[in-house]
Amino acid sequence: MNAILIASILIGISLGFPLFWKFKPEINREEVLCRTGLRVLNEEEKSLMALKLTRAGIDSSPEYYYGMKVVLTAGYLILLAVVSILFSLSFVVFLVLLCGAAITWLYPNIKINNAITTRQSEIRRKLDDFATYLSTALNSMPSVESALYEAGNATGGVFREEIETVMMENASGKSLPDALNDWAYRVDVTEISTLVSAINQIHQKGAPASEKMKEYADQIRMTKRYELMEASGKLSVQLIFVVAFFMLIPLLITIGYPSVVSLLNAL
Repeated sequence: MNAILIASILIGISLGFPLFWKFKPEINREEVLCRTGLRVLNEEEKSLMALKLTRAGIDSSPEYYYGMKVVLTAGYLILLAVVSILFSLSFVVFLVLLCGAAITWLYPNIKINNAITTRQSEIRRKLDDFATYLSTALNSMPSVESALYEAGNATGGVFREEIETVMMENASGKSLPDALNDWAYRVDVTEISTLVSAINQIHQKGAPASEKMKEYADQIRMTKRYELMEASGKLSVQLIFVVAFFMLIPLLITIGYPSVVSLLNAL
């Protein structure tokens, strides 16, 4: 009976879907998702999500993002209800599948956090290159703004995007120190905050530009070298347990097994 019902529903969907698709109403998906997100989003969550999306490099509004989460979760629950009715799922199986709704709701947040971590790792990895390029550009460029632009283009990736944002904010009327401070707050990387402080000193107080950037680049390289040494030390400790488990234990078993067998036979 269930098989006949399922087959009838699938046939009806297959026959009706082309007709529905031909005469489907025009829907502004972005507007619908934004309005849906506004119903579940307060101002505090909106500000926090906007900052997270910016740090992740995602060009999307918080309302659209939350609306998408609501639609995906609601779609999953509707699909689960239909499947439960059609296949007569047991209560235990239904509860297990219901956990997927929480995963559907939380997965976009996990994806954003991973994007933020990846972006911050790229910033730390290329920071010494950016400082070196900036030091070279400050020797030949007439202004800090031009040097920043050239260094950002030479470094590429996240630095190009962020420096272009800084230049756009500066061109729209915001002072360079404020735009740089916004950059440091936006990426949330300690090393960038230190770099911004050094650039602001160069811009405001006329500190020795090239030498200061060279010192900063050397400091970043030294820090990375210490971090690599620390990581290699931790890896050596972890390898000890791997060697003990995959080599020492099988060796002891190989050596001890004949002795145990002989002892048991003697008894």
